[in-house]
Amino acid sequence: MAEAVLLAAGIVLVVGTVALLLWRVRDPTWVRDAQLTQNASPVTSLFMLVLGTLLVALASVLGIVLIATGRGIVGWTMACLAVAGLAHVSVSVWIRRRPLP
Repeated sequence: MAEAVLLAAGIVLVVGTVALLLWRVRDPTWVRDAQLTQNASPVTSLFMLVLGTLLVALASVLGIVLIATGRGIVGWTMACLAVAGLAHVSVSVWIRRRPLP
């Protein structure tokens, strides 16, 4: 039962993260502010982007290992966390690649 709740929480987290990011990306003021923030501290923002990418990779590998060893629900929850992190990293890369206003 607890694993099913964990999986449901992971799915809610993915759906909520993607919905929130899509809502925020549609706001040009938020995108401009995010660009200016990343431009103001390029080393820190690049470090956080690399760290986020490494955490997504770690969650993916851990999810695959857990699924392969028979702990499927926990593994799928880790996969959900990896997808949520991937959505965040993707938006960060997209903002970084846009030209400054």
